[in-house]
Amino acid sequence: MTSEFLAGNELHTQIQYRLIEQLSESERRYRELVENLREIVFKCDRAGNFTLLNKAWSATLGYSSTECLDRSLDDFLHAEDREIWLELLPQLLDKQVVANQELRFHHQTAEIVWLELSARSAEQGEISGSLTNVSDRKRAQAALKEANEALQLRIQQLRVENLERKQTEATLLDSQEKLKQQAEQLEVTLKELKQTQTQLVHAEKMSSLGQLVAGIAHEINNPVNFIHGNLSHAEEYIQELAYVIHLYQVHYPTPTEIQVELERIDLAFLLEDLPKLMTSMNVGAERIREIVLSLRNFSRLDEAEIKPVNIHDGIDSTLMILQNRLKGTESNAVIQIIKEYADLPLVECYAGPLNQVFMNLISNAIDAVISRCIQEAEACPQNSKSTFTPTIRIRTEPVAEEHIAIHIIDNGMGMSEETQKQIFDPFFTTKPVGKGTGLGLSISYQMIVERHGGVLKCLSTLNKGTEFLIQIPIALYH
Repeated sequence: MTSEFLAGNELHTQIQYRLIEQLSESERRYRELVENLREIVFKCDRAGNFTLLNKAWSATLGYSSTECLDRSLDDFLHAEDREIWLELLPQLLDKQVVANQELRFHHQTAEIVWLELSARSAEQGEISGSLTNVSDRKRAQAALKEANEALQLRIQQLRVENLERKQTEATLLDSQEKLKQQAEQLEVTLKELKQTQTQLVHAEKMSSLGQLVAGIAHEINNPVNFIHGNLSHAEEYIQELAYVIHLYQVHYPTPTEIQVELERIDLAFLLEDLPKLMTSMNVGAERIREIVLSLRNFSRLDEAEIKPVNIHDGIDSTLMILQNRLKGTESNAVIQIIKEYADLPLVECYAGPLNQVFMNLISNAIDAVISRCIQEAEACPQNSKSTFTPTIRIRTEPVAEEHIAIHIIDNGMGMSEETQKQIFDPFFTTKPVGKGTGLGLSISYQMIVERHGGVLKCLSTLNKGTEFLIQIPIALYH
């Protein structure tokens, strides 16, 4: 019994020794592993004093690991980061958080080293964790930030330099007087743009033009109606007087003084020419009435703002007003107008403003063909005439069931692609200074596209001609 007990006790003792040896070996390997890590491994007590530091502490910060034991971690921290550690310490002890924080440490040489702290509460009220050197990353971030700031500064400098270069080029290209004039014009234009937009310019222009045309039509209409209304009575009175003279000639054939006076005034010719004179006056008065009617139709001031109208009447009224410009001169031949009107329904629209669009487009077409006439005449040899025939074609057509299209086509100078891109811009014009405001096509575009919900396009080929296409809905709803 005693021998068995001793044998068992010896076996138990051997097992304990082996377990102690294995634990010692494991602890040795663990310490060896910890000592060889590149990251700093540490432990500290509740006060934040180091109780364990591996060799990486010396390699990273230059201090001896053994000499730093029992010293507080915040002794090695940058002054601005100590508050961060002191706030984390009680939270770690209460097991509330796992800390991950970048902190600045002082190297033994006084150099600043950035270490990333990763720590948590351990057993027996200790704190264990690691410190990883992130100085290279922080330096790279700082360098990147500095490079980005430098790049932004350089970009700003390049913008300033580019602006200065453009200003210098403009100064070199223009004379001082021209630059002064352009600056004055630009100042005036900017003031106008601040006070009103192109739409208000259009409204004012339309109102002024409509009132002018309507006023002229009204003033002409009254005396013309008076003359036209009295011509029939005058013709009747003249016929009656001629009949009375005839009776005097029958009953008193030879009164000497009357006979002499009748020969002086050539009564036979007078009686023959008076009917012709009256006919001519009637034709003239009727022509004036037609012109007045065209003026009133163009202005449309006596009608509702939106009303179903005959589009062809508006075009014809515009052509009537522009009739004088269609006549030939020494520098250009008569401009031929070719109308290709389709059978269109009444179109609900802003009649007066739409007539202004016709006026702008047809006036531009007239300018284009006159310029082409002058160019062709200058290109012709001496003692020969140009064979160029200035022509403007106006074609209308229905589009599907809800729209109509108006084509205004000329064989004038045409435009380059660059010019076509800008023709609808406010204040853009190719005409000489004082000859155009640059608002006509811009206003026309706004009127067709914005107010009528339509389309206004320009198709042009340089030295061949231009076509403006207007497409608007038949029914306009607002």
